[in-house]
Amino acid sequence: FYTIKRKKSINRRTNLAKKETNFDYLPTLNCMGYMSPSLDIFQDQFVQHCEQNPSGDYLDIGCGYGVATIPLVLKGCKVLACDLEKGHLNFLKNQIPKDKRKLLTLKKGHFPDEIQFQMNSFDGINVSMVLHFLSTSQIEKALEHLFYALKPGGKLFITTSSPYQRTLSKFSAQYEKRKKLMDWPGYIDDISTYVPQRAHLLPKENIVFCPDELEKLLTKFGFRVVQATFFSRDPMPPDLAFDGREYSGIIGEKPLSSSLDFLEKYKEPNPTTAANAR
Repeated sequence: FYTIKRKKSINRRTNLAKKETNFDYLPTLNCMGYMSPSLDIFQDQFVQHCEQNPSGDYLDIGCGYGVATIPLVLKGCKVLACDLEKGHLNFLKNQIPKDKRKLLTLKKGHFPDEIQFQMNSFDGINVSMVLHFLSTSQIEKALEHLFYALKPGGKLFITTSSPYQRTLSKFSAQYEKRKKLMDWPGYIDDISTYVPQRAHLLPKENIVFCPDELEKLLTKFGFRVVQATFFSRDPMPPDLAFDGREYSGIIGEKPLSSSLDFLEKYKEPNPTTAANAR
């Protein structure tokens, strides 16, 4: 990946992260978790998908420092990169040569509450390590809109944390029991209960997923599931590494003959809900 030169403003905003010295994950600037400096297997497939159609239009939601966006822009792909944190977007822009910046569009804001897209806009969408920081209502709203925004035949790439991380070992037993009884068995109301050493850099509430839950969600909103599986990373922080199921990933495709009824339903106004409603 690309060496991150921490400016004074970045140092000031990540003082708490200085304790984290035993692994390569990069703390985000807005306490929304960490970012790996290398592509995971689903991000890599997103990049390959874009490279196969370099004239397409692509979206990277929660782009962070740009691990998936930068290689695409450097290879001539048009990318809209979205993030909550302006500092991430500024960093990303500065990594792109000036002659390539016309290929990159940056947008600050929360998806799906603040950012919306036109129908049939994108050939591929990457949503890496974002979904588990949304509320249940926001997740459903996001998937509905992502289906709407993809072009027919376009693909959606999603990765999330799973309940099978070493630091979540106490929670995973609860998860197994909940899975037979609850719609959202991976909901965690206070992440500091399980990850006290990193709670200062994570949202308090999280939802972790297994691949079959992601598959049900995508199917519900009209996607055809191409692949859904657990995966791991190498290297990985030792307190996360467990048995190869630390993360969940899924690839969904918008069918070429998408249901017009579904798209018409999407246009109906959604009820107003609090952004943090669970």
